[in-house]
Amino acid sequence: MKRILIAITTMMVIVLSGIAYTQDIASKPSSSEGTIQSITLPNIRIELKEGEGRVKTETYCNICHSVDYIIMQPKANRAQWTASVNKMIKTFGAPVQPEDAETIITYITVNYGTVK
Repeated sequence: MKRILIAITTMMVIVLSGIAYTQDIASKPSSSEGTIQSITLPNIRIELKEGEGRVKTETYCNICHSVDYIIMQPKANRAQWTASVNKMIKTFGAPVQPEDAETIITYITVNYGTVK
């Protein structure tokens, strides 16, 4: 019987001290409460390889995503890049005119595709 009383008393002390500790923390204001903090991120600009169509490719692709998405892709052939660009236009609504899409596809295929 003594052991049970000791065990129950110990459990109550642990639970009550945890509650008191939690209430003590909650009552203290945070040192950053009510302040706005900011950080400055580095300006990292990914530039595509020089070539005909680079400016149009950077301009249109940067509307929806950074151009590092282009350079991260595995090398693909023209048909694969065409499918990718068409998906951007038809599925995701990229505002690219057909003649500009051809320029982009050619640029990406030559510079980041399997065609050299």
